[in-house]
Amino acid sequence: MVSLEQLGMTALFIDGSYRTPATDVRFTVVEPATGAELAQVCEADPTAVHEAVVAARRAFEEVWPRLPAVVRAGYLADLADALNDRVDDIAQIEARDTGIPLHVTRQGHLPRAIAQLRYFSGEAERLFGEAYPYDQAYVNVVTRDPVGVVGVLTPWSSPLSVATLNVAAALASGNTCVLKPSELAPLSVMALAEAAREVELPPGVLNIVHGGPAVGRLIVEHPDVAVISFTGGTATGRSILASAAHAIKRVGCELGGCGTTIIFSDANPEMALDGALLSAYGSNGESCIAGSRLLVERPLFGAFLDALVQRVSQIQVGDPLAADTEVGPLITHKHVKRLRAWIERACSRGLELRCGGGPPGDLERGSFLEPTVLSALDRGTLNPAEELFGPIATVTPFDTPEEAVSITNDTLYGLGACIWTSDIERGLGVAKELRVGSIGLNSVIVRDIRVPFGGYKQSGIGRQGGSYSLDLFTELKAVSLPIHPFRLPRLGVID
Repeated sequence: MVSLEQLGMTALFIDGSYRTPATDVRFTVVEPATGAELAQVCEADPTAVHEAVVAARRAFEEVWPRLPAVVRAGYLADLADALNDRVDDIAQIEARDTGIPLHVTRQGHLPRAIAQLRYFSGEAERLFGEAYPYDQAYVNVVTRDPVGVVGVLTPWSSPLSVATLNVAAALASGNTCVLKPSELAPLSVMALAEAAREVELPPGVLNIVHGGPAVGRLIVEHPDVAVISFTGGTATGRSILASAAHAIKRVGCELGGCGTTIIFSDANPEMALDGALLSAYGSNGESCIAGSRLLVERPLFGAFLDALVQRVSQIQVGDPLAADTEVGPLITHKHVKRLRAWIERACSRGLELRCGGGPPGDLERGSFLEPTVLSALDRGTLNPAEELFGPIATVTPFDTPEEAVSITNDTLYGLGACIWTSDIERGLGVAKELRVGSIGLNSVIVRDIRVPFGGYKQSGIGRQGGSYSLDLFTELKAVSLPIHPFRLPRLGVID
């Protein structure tokens, strides 16, 4: 497997081999913990992107969907095994590349990436059609066909896990892929290239190109790319949808979130506090399903806020490779600057800074931000339109279930929420009213690979996970067959 030392210059992966574009333009990947250069990565030029799409189109037309499903399934299982053999190395690369603590990448992100490949290996063999007998004369047979070349655009948060979720589903259903990881954290995704070479995946089935938004646009606008699967920010999603509309190209988008954690006064306080901390600050808070808005029923509000501030003040911030680190550096200094500016604006609107908000005193290098808590005594001071994507939580009291539902739904987003209460009937009633795609009831949100994941409103279009992923990557075809031989009516002929 490629080590960090070997990643001094990362090439493109096109048609089964590494390539360096003719322009030889490279960009620098910075290690969030130190601010030092981590790697120099080749940036794809228009010619390289075109070559990647051509290779994927050729593999689609000549090889991949023509293989038996059991053979495609075998390749996906082999990719999972190849990653599993080097899971410790890849987890360390991803931790250094993203700033996410190593124990999170090693115990969470990487096992999930491997499990997704294995799951969709099985899904390749479970892909089924349907039959509809009609009037004892016909049967209509419905099949799912692969669409073609899929452009997969992935984010810098949990990059390999998101990549495998979409690539595995696309390949399982017979498509081929051109994958572009985020330019901010592209390194762990290259483990897929090495795995593809090791298992001798047919050339062109999986191609990986690097670069920023301009390279993404080349993929989105290429006429031979039939499907776009994008995970990232809502603003970029709007741009992709606008670009794809001209060609009536199908697009799946998993976009931003502004999640809430609703805590009723009858909840188990220790479990609710643990859940709120994990939801808001896990993975550095850089997660689309982070529950950054805590809504606490008024009788519990004061005691819960005090306990939260005490626990957040004790969170260990530091080197993502250190065993005791709970929150690592954020992805860039620019991102930290944006969040600190948001904290200042929030305080000017009337929120009270209870802890955090600045750089940790003993960490002079890197893009660090202290885990932060702000309290808002009424919903009027909240700004429901912003996704924070960092270790920040706001805490607001509510008086009735209806008010908690109203605050949660009063946002452009609808990705996730958590509810904590000992009254399960009330919890289910609140869950029914929330306009979000995933809910944890007395739990954080658990992303079972088999269930749909996605959002309402501007949190996205479509669902990822399980057989639901296949809706984006397959076309439905209906074929009418006569059940018994019979004579068709002859137009214009009188018997």
